[in-house]
Amino acid sequence: MRKTRPRNGGTNLDGDAGDGISTPTDKANIPTDLLRTFVAICELGSFTKAAHLFGLTQPAVSAHMRRLESIVGSDLIEKNTSGVKLTNCGVEVLRQGRRILSINDQIVSCGGQQPNLQVIRLGIPNLFAQTKLKQIVDECRGKIGKARLQIRCENSGNLLNSIRSGYLDLAFAMGSEEQLKHARRSWSEELVWARAPEFDWEPSDPVPLISSPNVLLPDRTAMETLEQAGQRYDIVFTAFDMMARRAAAASGLGYLVLLRSMVPPPLVAEAAGVLPALPSITMGIVAREDLDTTDLAPLIAAFESVLMAPT
Repeated sequence: MRKTRPRNGGTNLDGDAGDGISTPTDKANIPTDLLRTFVAICELGSFTKAAHLFGLTQPAVSAHMRRLESIVGSDLIEKNTSGVKLTNCGVEVLRQGRRILSINDQIVSCGGQQPNLQVIRLGIPNLFAQTKLKQIVDECRGKIGKARLQIRCENSGNLLNSIRSGYLDLAFAMGSEEQLKHARRSWSEELVWARAPEFDWEPSDPVPLISSPNVLLPDRTAMETLEQAGQRYDIVFTAFDMMARRAAAASGLGYLVLLRSMVPPPLVAEAAGVLPALPSITMGIVAREDLDTTDLAPLIAAFESVLMAPT
């Protein structure tokens, strides 16, 4: 249950409670420095790192958060030891807070002062880092003016969560049709059973699978396909690192499920009919809900063109 906090009440300019006439100070106002602290904590994942960023002490950062939560009237960050996890209210404050800070910086720039450089945050799945990352950097860097580019490589599930939470501005991800229903662009690609050329599997044996420990979408799809076909399988190798999983497949340990367009030499796609056919997988480019896409149109177009081009 979300914890609510008492709000700081407003008073009129004379310090009285007021006589029923609404004044500007009847509404609680959030100082932008509190929002900047909160956004920094979310982006850096740590109170300590946020303190270093602003040259503050950690108690000062904690005080900022207490004051912000007092104004909002709710806890924004759940208390745990596994990093920064936002409450439902915290997710919304982060989303709206970014907009407020962006507008603030635009207003300040009208007076000739230079605001902090805008940061554009892109996300791509680890699977595509080797083949797409350099193209993304080359094509997108020249489309953002003086803004800074940040790129995160993660699994698709975490990328989609980061988009919803406001940690990323634009991401390329794999997911279900439901997860990608609001994607700017979406398409399907075929999954295949990739193996070493000399690998030989006996149909009477369980299918040896190479997987990520957190069972990514291609891994889940492979398991569900085999289960629906009544085919036994064993997980014979796990690694978070895709390069390690590819090496395991190239060593002849078992099958690695990949997009057909992403099967690297020396791996080959298994012939049709040897194993149950895998369904296609949905891929898409998603944007943060409140992202102002007008000024970023050249960047978005470049990002989309790289990701939708044949590998």
